[in-house]
Amino acid sequence: MAAEGAVGAAGAVGAAVAAGAFSYNRANYMYDAGMRFERFSSAREYANQQAEQYRGDIRNLAALTVKKNTVWCVTSTLCMALCVALYCAGRLGLHGPSPPAWIMGLWLTNNAAAFSFMALCIFLALHAGFRAQAASAQLLTRTVRVPVPTLKQLDAARKFASEFEQESWGDIFRLPYISNNGAPKTDDAVYESDDDTEEKEKTSRRRARSAPPARSKCSSWVREEFEVDRAGNVTPTGESSSAAPEHFQLYAAVQKEFYQYDMYARVCIFYGFISYFQSLAYYGLGHINIELRAFWVAYATAFVIAVLQALILRFDIIPAHGSRKQFLPRCEFLGPLAILPAAVGMSLDFQVQYDPTAIALCWIMVFIAYILQLIYNLRLLEVVLPDEAFAGLEERLGAAYLPEGWNKVPSAFYHVLYFVAPPTKLQPGQYDIVREIKEGETGAYDEVVGDSPQKSSRASPRASPRGKQVEQDGLAARPTTPFANTQHVQPWKLVAALATVLVAMWVFLITGTLVDVAIGEQALVTAPHWSRPPMTRLSLEPHELGTPLGFPWAAGDKPFLPEQMAWHEEKRHADEYSLGRRLASVPSTPAQTGAGLSAALNSLLSSIPDAAKAAALPGISHSVVWPSFFEPRLVACGTAGRMAALTPRGFGAAATVGQGGEAVAESFRLSGITHMPPLIGATWGPHAGADDGLLLVTRSGDLVACPGPRPAAAGTWACSSAVNHGLPRTLPVSEGSRLQAAAVAMLPGAVGTGGAPRLHVAMALEGEGDLVAIFVQEAESWLPVGEMRVPHSHTAAKTSLAFVGGGDILVSTAGGHVQRRRLSDGAIVGSAEHAVHSDGFAWQGACGLDDHVAHLRLRQASQAWRPEIVTAAIPMENPALFQ
Repeated sequence: MAAEGAVGAAGAVGAAVAAGAFSYNRANYMYDAGMRFERFSSAREYANQQAEQYRGDIRNLAALTVKKNTVWCVTSTLCMALCVALYCAGRLGLHGPSPPAWIMGLWLTNNAAAFSFMALCIFLALHAGFRAQAASAQLLTRTVRVPVPTLKQLDAARKFASEFEQESWGDIFRLPYISNNGAPKTDDAVYESDDDTEEKEKTSRRRARSAPPARSKCSSWVREEFEVDRAGNVTPTGESSSAAPEHFQLYAAVQKEFYQYDMYARVCIFYGFISYFQSLAYYGLGHINIELRAFWVAYATAFVIAVLQALILRFDIIPAHGSRKQFLPRCEFLGPLAILPAAVGMSLDFQVQYDPTAIALCWIMVFIAYILQLIYNLRLLEVVLPDEAFAGLEERLGAAYLPEGWNKVPSAFYHVLYFVAPPTKLQPGQYDIVREIKEGETGAYDEVVGDSPQKSSRASPRASPRGKQVEQDGLAARPTTPFANTQHVQPWKLVAALATVLVAMWVFLITGTLVDVAIGEQALVTAPHWSRPPMTRLSLEPHELGTPLGFPWAAGDKPFLPEQMAWHEEKRHADEYSLGRRLASVPSTPAQTGAGLSAALNSLLSSIPDAAKAAALPGISHSVVWPSFFEPRLVACGTAGRMAALTPRGFGAAATVGQGGEAVAESFRLSGITHMPPLIGATWGPHAGADDGLLLVTRSGDLVACPGPRPAAAGTWACSSAVNHGLPRTLPVSEGSRLQAAAVAMLPGAVGTGGAPRLHVAMALEGEGDLVAIFVQEAESWLPVGEMRVPHSHTAAKTSLAFVGGGDILVSTAGGHVQRRRLSDGAIVGSAEHAVHSDGFAWQGACGLDDHVAHLRLRQASQAWRPEIVTAAIPMENPALFQ
């Protein structure tokens, strides 16, 4: 009996222990299951937020390139226009003889260089900007996406309570504090091992030899959790955890294709500006000496521009490293210096008395200027060539940064390139959780799973064929250079080629000037005798000898004869003689005197085109009692004399006019529009199946419907988006656009020609208030009908639009002008202008009231503006088509 009792007691104790262990482990299982899904969700939320940050990185990198290249394009275009102005309207010799050829060579060659560099800058900047924008769009739409988990992953992360029955018996009946506790080791040492792959492998091998089997270390459901959660979607790249995120690597691969365009666009705009500055200095020397005849002013203006050019050169050209060998150091300052001998040469060329010594000195100054220009442009060619002097420079905040191997950049401009490449590694304290989730097997994965070959059936595969496809389609492969077969189109070669041509042209001009010294400046050009200035040196045969007014001596050698000043006399007697031809004399009409004010007005009216004349519009002001604190801007007309005035924020008042006596306006309020922009247009009439109601338009183009009859006095008119009533949500305007005026209405058929009612809209955008665009809705699409000009748009600060008569459009302006046009053919039905104008009135909206026009105006009364309704009939006109 004692033995049986002992056995029974032992059995009871064992059952109690087993039951307790079962309950304890099941509670642990349920707790871990909840934490498992919470951990899975939290990790994905962090990854999604980081992915959004990565998308912002791509946008910011592309925006830097796009914005600065846009500025360079606009600036280059303006400079090109200035270059064309110097070529054409600003040319020398416009009011007198042309300047000597040598000063034109200095001026026009630099002007051509400025134009060419600016044009090249535009093309380089356009390519860099569009390439960056295209790369950003491709990455954002294909690769850098938010890692949203699939339903399969979510199902694998959740646990059912009944799944506890599927766990191993050892985990179900594990005794706490006696056997292994089943929890993984997740201290900092485990995660620190992720930073060193080799150390991680050593730790894994050491743990595999010394630790007990993996199944006894962690509970089975813990191992399954890590297998599922850390399985990853793609094959691991094997990169260090501090390596740059994938989106930086992808953008850097694309950026390497266009970074030269970006940087050399900056170099081109610099070369264009300094060439333009120099051409402007030479132009000033010619203009001031030849046309203005101001000796000291020529030196002063040339010196100012030369100093400016030197300062810009000093700002942009700074050798980045002393290791690069320079053949012409500091020779860039010879360009501004070349202006000085050119100024001296112009003074000698236009001295008062003829002197052979002065002629020789003049030629010496000319050649000095040309040689300085040649050396100066050789220096520009030298500094524009790419080098590797900047290699190894550390990244600094606010400075340009280029990764290793990006060496096709001139180091002299390194400080003004304003270029930012993606980082090559993560900074301390930064982590790439997106990559951890995609690749898996980080952190405590080895500690939990160990070397056990057992994997849960619910675990995701390590790398699927789709994962490999993602890696292939994700632009991970580095593209080959686009210049493999077109080496000549590399940006540095384009800029260097232009700089080389410029050097060749200075050599050509020096040679040509030597020829002019030998045979005469005008020996190769035939021109009329007056086309040359009074220069000190003789023009050799056969240019002037034998011509009617040419003489065989140098200008200035003898006193001027009247014949030599024919070009000047031509300007004084332009009405009689010009270039050897007579001009027809035009008899002048004596001015009429004594005509008085009437004649002046008749003359003024006769000068106004007939189409712009408008009849006076006699109006009737109706007596209406309006609510207090009411300054409406919109007006909508119903039938039988009903009209409603509205403020842009939805407070309105309705009244019936034209029935004699004083009308009392009943106020109402519009609900459902407080979150929308201000109203700019209103129409009262049937729409969307409703017999009555308001159609409203906001400043941003939202369409709002207020169906049903007008509410009682002080009532509320329910409004909502028109999409809730079978109408479009917005008008056909681009996102971010703002409207100045708009009107919508249901008209019978297209443009009111009859048929099923169709929605029509007329609108004018801010900044384009003089142009009204008209659209009709066809099959849920907006189709353009046409455009029309606002009458007197140059004086109209405000425009109002309304549809009237079932097929006409009414346009009114702040100046009181009202015009009615037919939509079907564009004919002007009527056009008139209010006869009353005063500073105390401000005309607002207008609408069609029966066969009249109701025009809302505000009258200033003390410190407030009181509304008034003026009705009038527009005089009819003969039809005139759109012009």
